[in-house]
Amino acid sequence: MMKKIAFTAFVLASFLTFGKSMQVKALTIPELPTTETSKQWAVEVNNPDNDYPNLAQAKRGVYHTYSLNVKNIGKDVHDVKVQLFRNESNSNTKYGLLPTMESPELSQKDGHPLHVSNFGLSEKATDLNIVITWKEKGEKREYQETFTFHQK
Repeated sequence: MMKKIAFTAFVLASFLTFGKSMQVKALTIPELPTTETSKQWAVEVNNPDNDYPNLAQAKRGVYHTYSLNVKNIGKDVHDVKVQLFRNESNSNTKYGLLPTMESPELSQKDGHPLHVSNFGLSEKATDLNIVITWKEKGEKREYQETFTFHQK
């Protein structure tokens, strides 16, 4: 009888321990900075800028803060727009984090990168999408790339 109670207690304790670890976790990008590149863009998510106290700060249980750098490493382009989106569990809808940023600085290859200081990202989010659209010289067609950073 004691063996049965001990076994039941062990199974229950294991379930409670491992059951908690199976919950969906909030996005916390473990090793910062983290960079993704394509032929055209280098996108880096980094620690928040802590130099200025008036910038957004993380709020425990609500959101984390990160900084972002986007650099043109490809062709010279124009009409560059950058958008940030996050998901939320149990929803197909993506939520915009900032207004669309039009960035003439990103037009020139090896020009000034776009830097975004301390944007907030909900702790419920599991994905961060950076969407970049642009046009190539002499083209009317828009191009788009999406860079996705997710919890590891």
